[in-house]
Parts: sequence; structure tokens; C-alpha cells
Amino acid sequence: MSDLHNFNHVYLDHSEQRMELLSEIEKRGFESLSYVLFDEHSSQAYAFHLFYDNNKFKINTRDERSYVIGNTVEFDSFSDAKQYFIEKLEKFVEVTLKGRKLGFKPPYPSPLWDTPEQ
Repeated sequence: MSDLHNFNHVYLDHSEQRMELLSEIEKRGFESLSYVLFDEHSSQAYAFHLFYDNNKFKINTRDERSYVIGNTVEFDSFSDAKQYFIEKLEKFVEVTLKGRKLGFKPPYPSPLWDTPEQ
């Protein structure tokens, strides 16, 4: 029974962290971006992945075949991981908008870059 209690405690901790991240993502208008929160087994392509494994918060990015691009970055604290994750999303939007202006096709549709500029 203590194992179940420990599992529930960890799950609830990540549930609160997930909600905190989702709130920040919504506040910045990034809901249409491709990301996965706290599911280390997900293989979602073109996504930013944040998960918890071996007492570390880990972040990586996946390509069209769901292979990890570059290195997985590790953090001891959730606040550091959250800040890095949000910065990655911001940078992705910025780079995708610049690429679109240069004629590059975005990896997937999003109102963040599909809306014609005024």
C-alpha cells in the first residue's frame, strides 16, 4: 500500500506542475504548439517533450520521425526546467516566423504563423 501512496504522491506532484505549465502556455498563446508534458513514453513527432525521469526534469525536441534532436537537457528543479521549456517554445515560434518569411514551410499548422501578416 505504501508503494501506491508513493505513486499517487508523485503523480499529484507532476499533475500540479503540468497544470502550472499549461497555464503558462495558455497565457502566452502557445496552445497550438506541439508539446508533451510528463509522458516519457510518448513518441509524438515535432514536439517539445518535458518529463521526469531518474530524479531529473528532462527536456528534448523530436523530429518528424520522433527522433530526439540534439541532446536531452536535464534539470534538478522544476522552475529551471519550466523556464527553459517556455523559452524553447518562444524561440521555436520566433524561428518558425522568420523561416516562413524566407519561404520555409513550417513543420505543422498553427495560428501563430499561419495567419497572414497585416
